[in-house]
Amino acid sequence: MSHARIPKVTLTAGVVRSVRACLVLTVRLALLGLIALRCSLSPGKNRFAPRRDAWLLATVTALGPAFVKAAQILSTRADLVPRHVARVLSTLHDQASPLPLGDGMRRFPPELRHALRDDPGLAGRPPVAAGTIACVYRARLADGRTAALKVRRPGVVRLLTTDLAIMLTLARLVAPLPPLRGVPVVDIVRQLTDSLRGQLDFDRERRSLRFLRENLAEEPDVRVPEVYDELCGPDVLVMEYLEDLHDGERRAGGAQAAVTALRAAFHMLFLDGFVHCDLHPGNLVCGPGGAVTVVDAGFTVRLTEQAREKFTDFFEAMGAGDGRICADIVLSTAHPGPRTDTEGFRRELAALIASRGDATTATFDLMSFATRLFTLQRRHGLYADPQFVFPILSLLVLEGTVRDLAPELDFRAVAKPYLITALMERALLTAQRNQEKQESG
Repeated sequence: MSHARIPKVTLTAGVVRSVRACLVLTVRLALLGLIALRCSLSPGKNRFAPRRDAWLLATVTALGPAFVKAAQILSTRADLVPRHVARVLSTLHDQASPLPLGDGMRRFPPELRHALRDDPGLAGRPPVAAGTIACVYRARLADGRTAALKVRRPGVVRLLTTDLAIMLTLARLVAPLPPLRGVPVVDIVRQLTDSLRGQLDFDRERRSLRFLRENLAEEPDVRVPEVYDELCGPDVLVMEYLEDLHDGERRAGGAQAAVTALRAAFHMLFLDGFVHCDLHPGNLVCGPGGAVTVVDAGFTVRLTEQAREKFTDFFEAMGAGDGRICADIVLSTAHPGPRTDTEGFRRELAALIASRGDATTATFDLMSFATRLFTLQRRHGLYADPQFVFPILSLLVLEGTVRDLAPELDFRAVAKPYLITALMERALLTAQRNQEKQESG
């Protein structure tokens, strides 16, 4: 399914969902007022912060699955929200119950239904994984292969599409308010909704998985399940079922698995211009012997050639401790606001780069660095280009796994071969283009 095939929001559905969202927000805001009043009247230490955080989680959950998914994505956007808010939102979980396949098989393409003819118990079989958008089932194909079927939940496309349209409408309504003037609220919300729409697009995910499998094949110990293209459909993604996926102890070969995971991430970033924004342990499974398996590609971004080059240059300059070049690169990609302080940002980012120390996970906290970088951008009236932000966010998500498996791992040493290769390929391509211009002239 492509974005063009996502159904349009009907007026009735939009009105009903909008009224519901307004009622939920009205009740929840009144409750927040009561919580604040009670805390202000209570003696002793401040009890408001933890209750406010609990209120935020409950409010997002009450608004529905689209808002939960959007908040989960927002929790990774350290460039948009303060760190403590991101930490609270990161604890949100899909409120999705396992759903037996049942009549859902009627939505399968004829080729898949025929291939499943020898697996009569599939309809009543519980899923091996369940999420807001889809459930995953283990199935036996007629040719003897075992497959993983990622099946979209019935009605989820229309439900999420309606809620995403409501989010965008609310953003347009609040954008002119004085506190938000100059802030690209609509653009930010559009980024979130586009990310969610991408996760509804199984055809896009199928192509992304195939791209990852082909491009990471040269990386030792990196596995991506094979997609069975001929059996896939708009509502179902059919891929290889890896029986041993959860058999290995996560700590077995942990340090080597961390190196393998970083190699895969740097290959994608510097050589392919492909960003996997959701490399948490559920989507990047570490096994024995240092092997890692990428099992999901729903939240991925293709970088433009210019964005890939900019990020490569930024990473190289950061490793060299050249804060002025880092600042110039960020400034060339960011969107200035009405009160942008270019020189102040350049001066403070140069100081931040100079103070960062050796690039190992033991001495260099990527989350702390990224938080300070994004705080500097907001303070000096700059709004980051998502094409530049997503690579940083991808590494932020991966950092937790790397820290857990290999606290002393040197990011710079693992990245260096990929940086050199990317820079050499660019130099060769530039030389080739210049030669072609000379010959044509």
